[in-house]
Amino acid sequence: MESKKVFVLGSINVDLVVYAEHFPEKGETVFGKEFLINQGGKGANQAVASKKASGDTTFIGRVGKDIFGKIAEDSLKSFGVDYFLIHDEDTQTGVALINVDKEGNNRITIIEGANGKVGKEEIDYLEENIKSGDILLLQGEIETTELLKAAKIAKDKDALVIFDPAPVRKDLVSIIPYVDYVTPNEIELQKLTLSSDPKELLKFGAKNVIFKMGEKGVLFINESKELFVKAYSVNAIDTTGAGDTFNGSFASALSKNVEIEKALKFATASAAISVTRKGAAISSPTYEEIIKFLEEHHEKFI
Repeated sequence: MESKKVFVLGSINVDLVVYAEHFPEKGETVFGKEFLINQGGKGANQAVASKKASGDTTFIGRVGKDIFGKIAEDSLKSFGVDYFLIHDEDTQTGVALINVDKEGNNRITIIEGANGKVGKEEIDYLEENIKSGDILLLQGEIETTELLKAAKIAKDKDALVIFDPAPVRKDLVSIIPYVDYVTPNEIELQKLTLSSDPKELLKFGAKNVIFKMGEKGVLFINESKELFVKAYSVNAIDTTGAGDTFNGSFASALSKNVEIEKALKFATASAAISVTRKGAAISSPTYEEIIKFLEEHHEKFI
């Protein structure tokens, strides 16, 4: 299959992950079961997921000149992701503090660090390299002004834009008219539109909405079509990064000119596999694993 490039402009963090029986209450100290240090950040997670799902992927972002920056860059290298990284002299690398309970639920605190300074150099690189038919993945962990610039550049170059409005904030609605696919979950939809109806996003200029409903599945909506893809039943142990895995895998599928229903099933299968594993980027499956999973569920990707 002819494939287009996938560019990911966004955040890269180092995740400090604690697994415990339950989340601590106010003033409570609990014993953890396991501690992991992983590469994270919604942008980098999506880039790794896209690459592992066989997408020709380039990550664009910023780290600090500290030990966490080296950990993050080495992780991208280990996954084979092409990248353009600015090493910022004055800011630390972004960090995420993640608690995971015995049910696989998570609570996350982010220190944005260098991600908050993504700007002209990264935008210039995107403009110089993205071409017609390529795909740009965006998320909400860098400044809205930079997201808007990137989305407009991609549209000027006739590239596809997939936008994950997370972490959600109200001003992210300004980007929606410039993207091809917006992918909120239930909480993000409510905060963006003050509604639980994903069709409301069409009124904000959305062309295509992919409404993520967790263990229920995803609902695809545009002005002329609705399509529901049911989630696959799995034993979830850690939901961290599942949405990023979905978006990265979806972009990879679209880059191969796959029709929308198959692309959604491919991404849904990828996310299902990821929640059966610990971690974020490290939990996303390979292309071969996704195809095998789909075959086991009597689905064909190609």
